[in-house]
Amino acid sequence: MISRADMVARGVSRQSLYRWYRDRAATGHPDKAGRIGVTDYWFEDQWTAWYQAHQREKIGQLTQVDRAGAPDELVDAAEAARIMGYRDRDVIHANRRLGLFPEPDSYGTTAKGRRAPLWRRGTVWAFADARKGLGGAGRTGTAGAPAKPHPYAGDPRLATVLERLRSGLEPASRELAAEWGVTQRTAERIIKAARQQLLAD
Repeated sequence: MISRADMVARGVSRQSLYRWYRDRAATGHPDKAGRIGVTDYWFEDQWTAWYQAHQREKIGQLTQVDRAGAPDELVDAAEAARIMGYRDRDVIHANRRLGLFPEPDSYGTTAKGRRAPLWRRGTVWAFADARKGLGGAGRTGTAGAPAKPHPYAGDPRLATVLERLRSGLEPASRELAAEWGVTQRTAERIIKAARQQLLAD
């Protein structure tokens, strides 16, 4: 048997647990096995199977990754964006400025003589795989384009805020900004993204 406290210990937020059960007609969440005192319990094998299927469904909502080519081959931002299923190279550059995409493995030169960042295909694939641990519902790019991942997917700062929220602590944007060496506005965005992910889980 498993209780909500046991589920929380596995990294699931209480808000998500209550919402999943409340909306079980839509989510497919298992019914309770019973109650002891004031504590509700579920059959562990049923709940674990359901939760794993739920996670697989969420992962399936991420952009599809093109794994063709050699892992050590260097690619530019445009090709990295295509591999990830992003709209264009601007998404790569924007995410990199926010610290949400790996630093280049090397640099090349554009036709105009400018320095151009390059990544190994394997680096791009590894980043895509890392999104699956913290990926959210995703955002939509241009019409018909694949959904983009959560803007802070894979960001350790998001994981820090999620951990604090799940433990009942209220993160302070000013303190986090000082800790991370970013603006308070950036810290506020990460906190907001963490709250949105908790609601989406």
